[in-house]
Amino acid sequence: MKKTVKSHGLRQISLHNQRWLAAFILVAATLGAMTLWALRGKETTLHVASQFKTNDYPIGIVGTQDQGYALTATGQIFALRGWASQSEGVELGDNPTSFTLSTSGKYLLVAGQRLTLLDDALHQKWSRQTTAPSVVEQAVFTVTGGVAVVYSFLKDQSRQFVMYDLAGKYQGGYMVPDFGRGSQISLARSGTLVVTLESGTIYTVSPQGKVIAKFTVPNPGQKLAGLVTVVDDSGTRILAGYGRSISGTPGSLPRYLFDQTGKKITQISAPSDNPDLRALGSDFLTFGRTAEIFDKDGKQLLSASKLNFNAIDASMSDGECALLFQEQSTSQTAVYFLGIYDMKTRTLVHQWSMAESDEVRVFQLPGMRSALALGSGFSILTP
Repeated sequence: MKKTVKSHGLRQISLHNQRWLAAFILVAATLGAMTLWALRGKETTLHVASQFKTNDYPIGIVGTQDQGYALTATGQIFALRGWASQSEGVELGDNPTSFTLSTSGKYLLVAGQRLTLLDDALHQKWSRQTTAPSVVEQAVFTVTGGVAVVYSFLKDQSRQFVMYDLAGKYQGGYMVPDFGRGSQISLARSGTLVVTLESGTIYTVSPQGKVIAKFTVPNPGQKLAGLVTVVDDSGTRILAGYGRSISGTPGSLPRYLFDQTGKKITQISAPSDNPDLRALGSDFLTFGRTAEIFDKDGKQLLSASKLNFNAIDASMSDGECALLFQEQSTSQTAVYFLGIYDMKTRTLVHQWSMAESDEVRVFQLPGMRSALALGSGFSILTP
């Protein structure tokens, strides 16, 4: 036996070394692949750059490259210096519903029971409300450098459209009659107002109060319900569609893209589990089980989904689109996935995931920043 061992010793050592060498190469290759994957993962994973506490849920987060602003549901507004430190809050009260930054970055618009304009130092410049009880339904900075607002009166379903300059001076307006329960409006930055009736009739109205067009969203056999209409910033593109079938039977949902004169540009078909619509600047989003983005001509720019997740929120800034997905679960703590997509390359470039019991919203901001708003604060994420 010893001779046998000795006579095969060199061969056994050689085979032994070959096996170890092969194993070493396999491990090295695996580690190399893992390292490469980890580097790629590190490059695409967001990290928490700063965190802020608030006294209530943040309903709006806006900003420039150098500074941010946040507004809570109780009307507290504060500045984020360098996106790193928080200023003392200014109490507006008023039960605000929306928060907008002008394209110049010099003015902030807060809508609620009244309309308030502040400068970038959070000094209130003016505040406006109607004599009859009303709320601000929508308000925007216009492309002409003013402010457009729609007041909704509490006594009925009537509305008032008003234009102001940045000094708060009245520039014109008109009354929108009571179109009945279920009517909705969309206000474009051009000042164009889109009024949608529950019956499916749409009116487009110029800033001067002139009816541009009246047309109807098709509903063959009256089999669909839950009409939603959104308008792009220019006011020249309107996406309209019903969110469900009356029978509840799954199927495709038609979405119609019109121009402001009522001319149909194209028709988009969406699955019944994608019932929601939203305008993202000059583009449009349909979302639910998946998220799909279309341009002003109805061309699909992006389609994104995540297994066992639903798309619940989206935000666009500087050519980047943030899509927020929530896991389909009955647990009190939900898992959220945030994907940042480059709209030029149409690819996922950054991502983040978290488990949270609070409702989460996303705000995509200048400087490749993403803000995730939670129940009592928010986090700023960066690559």
